[in-house]
Amino acid sequence: MTKLAIMSDLHIDLNQFGDFEKDSLLETLQETGISHLHLAGDISNHHQDISLPFIQELEKSLKVTYNLGNHDMLDLTDKEIDQLDFQVYSIGKRQLLAFHGWYDYSFSQEPTDKVLRRKKTFWFDRRLNRQASDPEITDKVFLKLEEQLKRLDTNRLILAMHFVPHQDFTMTHPKFSPFNAFLGSQRFHQLFVKYGVKDVVFGHEHRSYGRVTLDGVHYHSHPLGYIREWDLTIDFVSNHPELNPSGTWNLSKRYNLVRKKPAYQAYKKEQFKNELIKSMTLFDC
Repeated sequence: MTKLAIMSDLHIDLNQFGDFEKDSLLETLQETGISHLHLAGDISNHHQDISLPFIQELEKSLKVTYNLGNHDMLDLTDKEIDQLDFQVYSIGKRQLLAFHGWYDYSFSQEPTDKVLRRKKTFWFDRRLNRQASDPEITDKVFLKLEEQLKRLDTNRLILAMHFVPHQDFTMTHPKFSPFNAFLGSQRFHQLFVKYGVKDVVFGHEHRSYGRVTLDGVHYHSHPLGYIREWDLTIDFVSNHPELNPSGTWNLSKRYNLVRKKPAYQAYKKEQFKNELIKSMTLFDC
């Protein structure tokens, strides 16, 4: 039996993955009996220079596949992005369909011109060189996805994507909810229901939802996210209130207060494997 792990949002450049982090990841995969690792997007900001060497290093020990997230697309053309999209892998008795996904602003109630102004001012994807509008890209992805689902046996299918496929996974805090426009599209869920897809793994939002079943679709979300968001960082600051005299809950500020502390570095090394395990969705195939 093949054991599959799916992870997303490693951000190995921003999280400064060095030898310790890479070795810990490999050791964790080996200790968990994983023989196939799939990375569901946002591996790094530089696909050719950072992500591919990282993947090639992992491939010395196990099978590694991936799909792209928005951060991975920074240095790529639309043609290169399309060439890496919609891959199908046979894994034991199951199949894995991996595709990137995208967003069409349908998770937002704001007018399009306001959404576009926010994107051009704040959102990472303003740096990408996409040649079509976001709704047009999503339409294209949606059509390709339906073509794939028509010909695949969805009873034994695992689907990995990067973007958010259901409105229940959008942000509710008023500070962050305007950015729901760039998370994904409800149309993906509608298509999964139509074709009886059972298991979907996604990331992008950096919030772990665990396993949630909606209309018969089992959604799995355990993104690793940025180091400031890791449970080990939050727990360390919470357990050392003397290091956070203002009591701030701003994650960046909390991380910056402790990141250079030897005690935090030691705690990170001690807890890092647990953080990785919590960020894996596992399947026996």
